[in-house]
Amino acid sequence: MKLLIDIGNTSAKLAVMDTDIVHFERRCEPWKETFVRLLAAFPIDGVRLSTVAGEDVELKEALAHLDIPVIWLTSSVPCPVKPVMEVPPTYGADRWAADIGAIAQDSDHTLLIIDAGTCITYDLFSADGRLLGGAISPGVQLRLNAMHEHTALLPQIKAEKEAVLLGYDTRTHMLSAAVNGARFEMEGYIRQFMKEYPDLHVFITGGNTFEFAEDISCPITHDPYLVFKGLASL
Repeated sequence: MKLLIDIGNTSAKLAVMDTDIVHFERRCEPWKETFVRLLAAFPIDGVRLSTVAGEDVELKEALAHLDIPVIWLTSSVPCPVKPVMEVPPTYGADRWAADIGAIAQDSDHTLLIIDAGTCITYDLFSADGRLLGGAISPGVQLRLNAMHEHTALLPQIKAEKEAVLLGYDTRTHMLSAAVNGARFEMEGYIRQFMKEYPDLHVFITGGNTFEFAEDISCPITHDPYLVFKGLASL
């Protein structure tokens, strides 16, 4: 079994995976105690890790005491499924993990990988394994935070999974624009790439989920464990 660690901007998530995910949690205790507990509960023989946070001395020290192999994913680690070209050295480890997770499930089609987390990231891969480009925009909560922080009177509110199309007060007005705006943005990218790439397959992961319009006819795979599946394939 592999211990998979995904350290994002807002939390650290851990999963234990054999052929499937058998355990998932968000980190809520020191790293050493976390590892001791999980290694006692599962026959873990390796650790795979991606992080977008800064250097974590506590984590490095805890990992150094483990008597099992540890792989830190960076953009320089090659895709184990097939050769992938034009991945820049500044590419985020979490994005690369999600991309590998998508390629592992479909290596034959043009892929658009959308990670709807703190930020919304878009990565487009050709069927022959070239990273054609990507984009980054604020996620739903960041949009709400920005409205509050850069105005005098708009309140601080928490993101929700769904929102009415047109609100009836300040709170629902903000939610409408943040949630539906993010959805419309994604639909716009998908529609454009459907025109250019008839074989398009979309993978969506991250903390936010969205239902798309009926005219979005390409295959869409919603996979909350996409990053973990990429890590597990290493």
